[in-house]
Amino acid sequence: MVTYSSFVVIALYVSITILISYLVSRRDKVSGDFSTGGKQFGWFTAGVSILATYISAMTFVGMPGWVYSAGMEAMSVHLNYPIVIFFAVVFFVPVFYKLGLTSIYEYLEHRFGVYARTINSVVFIVVQCISAGVILYAVSLILVQVLPISISEAIIYISIFTAGYTYAGGISTVIWTDMLQSAVLVAGSIAIFAVLLMEVNTASVLSRDHLNIVNLTFDLGVDTSLWAGVVAVSFLHLSVYGTNQLIIQRTLATKCEKTAQKSMLLCGYGAFFIYLFFSILGVLLSLFYQDTTFANSNEVILDFVFYHTNPVIIGLVIAALAAAAMSTLDSTYNSMATVVTFDIYKRFVRPEAPGSHYDGIARRMSLLAATLVVVPALLAVSNESVLKTIASLTSIFVGIRLGSFLLGLFCARANEVGIIVGSVASVAAVFGCMMLNIAWPWFAPVGTAVFLLCGIVTSYWWGSNTAEQQTFFKNQKSLFAKPTASHYGLLMFAAATIAFCMVIPDWLYSALT
Repeated sequence: MVTYSSFVVIALYVSITILISYLVSRRDKVSGDFSTGGKQFGWFTAGVSILATYISAMTFVGMPGWVYSAGMEAMSVHLNYPIVIFFAVVFFVPVFYKLGLTSIYEYLEHRFGVYARTINSVVFIVVQCISAGVILYAVSLILVQVLPISISEAIIYISIFTAGYTYAGGISTVIWTDMLQSAVLVAGSIAIFAVLLMEVNTASVLSRDHLNIVNLTFDLGVDTSLWAGVVAVSFLHLSVYGTNQLIIQRTLATKCEKTAQKSMLLCGYGAFFIYLFFSILGVLLSLFYQDTTFANSNEVILDFVFYHTNPVIIGLVIAALAAAAMSTLDSTYNSMATVVTFDIYKRFVRPEAPGSHYDGIARRMSLLAATLVVVPALLAVSNESVLKTIASLTSIFVGIRLGSFLLGLFCARANEVGIIVGSVASVAAVFGCMMLNIAWPWFAPVGTAVFLLCGIVTSYWWGSNTAEQQTFFKNQKSLFAKPTASHYGLLMFAAATIAFCMVIPDWLYSALT
């Protein structure tokens, strides 16, 4: 039941967010502050911001719901983070940071040309716009259950509020509010976990198969096999943590290259435990509801919160869901504004202007980004169908996003013609996978492999690199980072977590029955 206690908790969260925005906006702005925050952040702050950005309201609601309906095999999709982060901190982050980039797509123009840069910039803007629209829509569905407003009004109000504090302080406000939003999300999750432990009947029937994580089948139609999670989804996650402005921009706002790498290491070592926690929440919900069927599995955790907890927890969870969503929304507005300003406006409209001019344009572009995100949110028909559309859309473009940078970093013969041909072929290959009913995790590796093959072959026969581009490729090898013990530790941690997942089911089964 929603009472005044719930609204007090929500109001407190909103007030603190506004206070943070005000304090950050009071500080003097210098060139580049909106996009890089003056490179002031430490590894922990930036790392938490990265986690908060990627672990959105969809994870809060979706992961327990996925486990509730399909079992803990869903964890397999999240076992690849240490492997992905290893490659990100050794190859991608050092290159982008040492080159002093504001938008990572600047790299593609240095390496290939303006077409390669523009293709990837536009892909990023479109995918982030629609993805953020889904998150905005999903959270609005929650808010209309407790506030006397329509879904359209909720979408507009949330977007305005998030855009307001993003505009005021840029990436600095985004990162500092991410810290608050992470704390609220953790508090809400722990509150639900504690209530579930007290409410769950240990005499309830729990299937041992429901707890199984490691599925060794080689069936390409199964999206939760170990191979799909560790191999296939690694391509998708590498495109997120290695070639996505939304994530990389946080590392570019840190004090130095080592700090940027350490912020990523926090994700590499921490993501497993976060997703394991949400998976166990799904198991506890399965015990609580037993054979209850929900039309949409995402409703499970919300049903428990609204009908089986107290008003304070309801307010905390609503604030947590809003926090998780706004963590992604504010990041999206800021990163979209950065890409539009530096990859489109500066490149094609006004290439020669003082830094303060671009800072002002970026701020205004964040408002435009917020407006664009509202459109797909208002056009959403249902949460489930839109999520499927977004998953397919993201997979379609992984080959382009990841393949462009892989060719740029590791293939001397690759040129812009190869990028263009590879982009078209990659999209066609993913549509072919869809027609063959191949599970979505394999879209990313197939799209990337086709992109690389076509890009290399095309570059061998057509097109060429300028002398400057050839020199750039040779010099960039010195920008790669030499792996340290903590980096190699990621690979050992990956192996350890996979082994741990083989014993988790027995441990959980004995603990919960």
